[in-house]
Amino acid sequence: MNDTARYQAGRRATLIGAGLNFCLAVLKIVVGLFGRSHALVADGIHSFSDLICDFFVLMAARYGMSEPDQDHPYGHGRIETVATVVLSIFLITLGAGIGIDAFYSLVQGSDVRPDSYTLIIAVISIVVNEGLFRYTLKVADQINSDLLRANAWHSRGDSLSSLIVLIGIIGSLLGWSFLDAVAAIIVALMIIKMGMTWGGRALKELIDTALPEDQVADIANAIRAIPHVLAVHDLRTRKMAGYVLLDVHILIHPYISASEGHFIAEQVRAGLMQQFASIRDITVHVDVEEHAHDLNIVKLLSRDQINHDLMPVWQTILGVQQPVDFMLHYLQEKVIIDLYLPNKVIKGADAIIAQLQNSVSNYPDVEKLRAFLKVKA
Repeated sequence: MNDTARYQAGRRATLIGAGLNFCLAVLKIVVGLFGRSHALVADGIHSFSDLICDFFVLMAARYGMSEPDQDHPYGHGRIETVATVVLSIFLITLGAGIGIDAFYSLVQGSDVRPDSYTLIIAVISIVVNEGLFRYTLKVADQINSDLLRANAWHSRGDSLSSLIVLIGIIGSLLGWSFLDAVAAIIVALMIIKMGMTWGGRALKELIDTALPEDQVADIANAIRAIPHVLAVHDLRTRKMAGYVLLDVHILIHPYISASEGHFIAEQVRAGLMQQFASIRDITVHVDVEEHAHDLNIVKLLSRDQINHDLMPVWQTILGVQQPVDFMLHYLQEKVIIDLYLPNKVIKGADAIIAQLQNSVSNYPDVEKLRAFLKVKA
């Protein structure tokens, strides 16, 4: 699913939730006031808080899907992650507020008896919020949005909150008003736990926590299955707005050309993108030996040095004026030079090759010089 479809699906689910929350909020507050149910009024105010969450989801999804730019080369997905943290803090704060209020209500007690018709509104709220939870969670799984999942669980919290109201109203009608406060404290703790769970996941994204070991192992095994990949190392993963970003080093045969090495890297990238739908960005580094991070390699004989020091010598030996083609291999802190000779040197090639090999004898960096005859098609 592309970013546009992902945003539209999330937007549609959020707008549906916002519309239902607004209707429920107005209904619960009005009926609660006329029906003398403080719990129902409080639940209506709680529903209005959901509208704030819906606003967060819409804004984060809209700006989070923006295309990468010069200042944000990896895109704007972190906006969704940050919004998830903010939403989680809101859930934790809301749960703490409900819990504290319920605790004071439990200590002080209450003799207010609501009208029986307030039960109907509480039941309607439970059914609507539970349906909204299931629908939003289904969409969140389809588009892989942690922010929408957090909003879905907020709807589940609303359903449980309305259940508290239902229990409280029944308890008040039967003379057991303390049940309202006890149930409120339990659900408040559940809301806090939800906020901590989603906030913890979002914070892990913000600090670039790696994927679980089993998922990393699956990715590594998929890379090893690509033809001509000899080994995999330095596989690093992280998540952003539900998507996976990774970079990896692959080991290939040391005498493969740069273009073929790039081709193999593209095979790795395409294979992973096809096999793992959650992967958004892959950087593949191509190595020709296991320990390719030795800083001593930069001190070895370079192409520029060869062009300056050895090329005139080779041209004299070969009796040519144009530059001679050559390829360099940097292996085990040594240089191997592959020299491609023009076909005019076929006669007396052994003596000429001996002179060419002798030309690099004073360069300790050079392990050997190999000469290849270039034959015209």
